[in-house]
Amino acid sequence: MLLFAGAAGFVLMLMPSVLAAYPLIILSHMLVFSIACLGLNLLYGTAGSFSLGHATYFGVAAYTGAFLVRFSPVESFEPYLASGVLASTVFAAVIGFFSVRTTKIFFAILTLVFSMVVYSLVINGAVFRLFGGLGWALYLLGEGAMYIPRLTILGVNYGPADFVAAFYYVIVAAFIATVLVLWRISQSPFGQALRAIRDNETRAAFIGIPVWQYRWSAFIISGFFTGLAGGLYGQLVRQITPEQLHWIFSMQLVLATVLGGTRHFLGPVMGAFAFVGLEEIASQWTVGRYAMFGLLLILVVFAFPRGIAGGFVTIREAVKRYRS
Repeated sequence: MLLFAGAAGFVLMLMPSVLAAYPLIILSHMLVFSIACLGLNLLYGTAGSFSLGHATYFGVAAYTGAFLVRFSPVESFEPYLASGVLASTVFAAVIGFFSVRTTKIFFAILTLVFSMVVYSLVINGAVFRLFGGLGWALYLLGEGAMYIPRLTILGVNYGPADFVAAFYYVIVAAFIATVLVLWRISQSPFGQALRAIRDNETRAAFIGIPVWQYRWSAFIISGFFTGLAGGLYGQLVRQITPEQLHWIFSMQLVLATVLGGTRHFLGPVMGAFAFVGLEEIASQWTVGRYAMFGLLLILVVFAFPRGIAGGFVTIREAVKRYRS
């Protein structure tokens, strides 16, 4: 994995000198989405807990950073991101504490309910009222959406022409760090215990694994990385909307993760790249965009019934059998 991370990092670092600004932004979206899907898959693919509320941690991180920038003298990206990731982790700890005590469909429903509660607090302006009249005016101006200015990165104030490339390097660094950390977690005894819980929760408890505590830890870690993606996304698009808190966005994360393959570590990355790529292709149709996007997804699912990563494994095994 270290070799792969090094090679991937080297290739990704070359992209600003190869791609124009718009393709570089699309690649940035793919990497940010990959971070969110990797975080989700620790809980879903590794621990076996199906969450319908991960949009909460994605959106909370961006909103927290946006409020910090709007109502304080902060103009730096570092405190913006740190505050957002901290808030998303706290939300994951609290919500996860209650959610992991349930299983299967009840777990999914509970995460969905918590997610919609948070969404409603934003969409009806309750969160904005905490900041007084100015906060309420801000809500009325954007109907829950918030603009995030271009922040300084490590004290450097980049102009419009240079910001995309500079922030792309920040996203690449976050992506590589996410891959390495989550790979280490997945290969650790903790990761093995999560897979045991996923495969047979009763047996895992019987051999002494503290099931709900391990699932809670996985929930918190998952929320941390999803929040990291949300904070990066907010600065990348420089705007956050209530749609990033809605359960439909949670389903997009789940769809991309499943599309890539939940039982393969890099499956969520492949799924995120495919999802954003198909969405970009479908956007070429002004009329029937979502119908075209759905059709493209159906074609990919039929082409890779075991996920994109699983499809590549099947092809590789077939090639080996042919050569032998």
